Amino acid sequence: MKNAWLLGRGSGFFVSDILTSAIPASGLVYLSIQECANRWRCSRGSVYNYLRAFGAKVVDFAQRGKKGKKVVPLRVVLEIEAARTKRL
Repeated sequence: MKNAWLLGRGSGFFVSDILTSAIPASGLVYLSIQECANRWRCSRGSVYNYLRAFGAKVVDFAQRGKKGKKVVPLRVVLEIEAARTKRL
């Protein structure tokens, strides 16, 4: 998996650890909609709904009114995860 470090499988993943850590050496600061869907284990449509409900802004590389690649800043993804994380 391309961005396995984000998923934190088997490594005791905590959002607070990532919020306080520096951006990795790979320089990854944006996630695509599909990468968010894989990370959150949901559909791309659900990702759009989460982003819309949160009022997040995304970067769109298409001309106005055209389909194109959209990316979400990593900081926004982490803020959404922190807001939606519950203690069991």
